Amino acid sequence: MTRRLPIDAAEAAFRDLGGFAAPDSTVPPPARLLDAVRRFAAVEFEVSTELPDQDGLLFQYATVGTAGDAAFVLSVVRQFEVVDADGDHEEYVQLHAEYRFGPDPEWTGHHEDWWFRGGPEPFDDWFARISAHPVWGRFTHSPPTGFEISQESV
Repeated sequence: MTRRLPIDAAEAAFRDLGGFAAPDSTVPPPARLLDAVRRFAAVEFEVSTELPDQDGLLFQYATVGTAGDAAFVLSVVRQFEVVDADGDHEEYVQLHAEYRFGPDPEWTGHHEDWWFRGGPEPFDDWFARISAHPVWGRFTHSPPTGFEISQESV
């Protein structure tokens, strides 16, 4: 049986798989992030296996902030549901890998695309779709202003 890691080890495991130093001093290219996400998805964590949506990945982007300090944010998030002894929801723990860009009128609104371990869609199908998304082309004409990896409870 595969050893499952505790949820609090997620950030360290992701940083190790991607070779991401802490703090995030350099901005990795998209291919490096996507490779780390692909490998990280194979890592199993100590979550309940009762429901398929207790361990998932989210690909998202949005413009955040106000006109004076707006930024375009592109991220991949791994979300774990933490439950108590009775199986009731306590919280979510999210690991974010996030690129920040200046605002761009070409990319507005909000986009999100979820995949859940144990759900009906195979990971490879979801990963192929998000890897081919046109938003990754943004890197060719506008480099990110920053990159950050963080883990938080929500």
